[in-house]
Amino acid sequence: MPSESAEATARVDPVRPHDRRESKGQARKRQIIEVATRILARNGARGTTLTDIAIEVGISQGAVVYHFRTKDELLQAVLANRDQFENDQLWKNGPDPGLEIFDIIAGIVRSWAVHPEIVGLLAVLLAENVGDDGPLRSILRQNYELTIDRIGSTLRAAQDRREIHADVDPRRKAIEILAFVSGLELAWLVTPDLPAAETATQWAQQQRKALAG
Repeated sequence: MPSESAEATARVDPVRPHDRRESKGQARKRQIIEVATRILARNGARGTTLTDIAIEVGISQGAVVYHFRTKDELLQAVLANRDQFENDQLWKNGPDPGLEIFDIIAGIVRSWAVHPEIVGLLAVLLAENVGDDGPLRSILRQNYELTIDRIGSTLRAAQDRREIHADVDPRRKAIEILAFVSGLELAWLVTPDLPAAETATQWAQQQRKALAG
């Protein structure tokens, strides 16, 4: 569950869907990103070429390169778009949702079945970039650390309002939250009938009860 990457978004402006004002060029760019997301989630970056994406979109490779000069640039755009999608959900109620952050996360888990390609994408990219030479490793790591910081800050603010026990370490709890979601995510990807939504809902309730000051 990464946060938006300052590095990626500084270079690539992710195209959001359903914008009635978008130009034909923006619409094509969005289509390329959406198709690339599906293919990358299935085949990974190493098993995907710009030609594969162009064929799926129904355009020439040159048309893809017109919008994304290199495969690396397209990968960054896909990742930035995925991060923006999740951030829009995670922080939809503002930067300080307090203990409601657990219910929001449970809601994100419930949406996995609607957007399985978004879920699978991150798992595949993480697996391909665990090595020090992974082209997306620095961005993925930065996103992870940003998310820890943001969730930790949310919990710290709730603690300052005495909504959370004083002996709770907000940063460690944030790491624990991401570990839970990441583990559940991988389990759900290989076992789609796993009751992930119900598990996340119960977990959120347990967390709120345990942390409440």
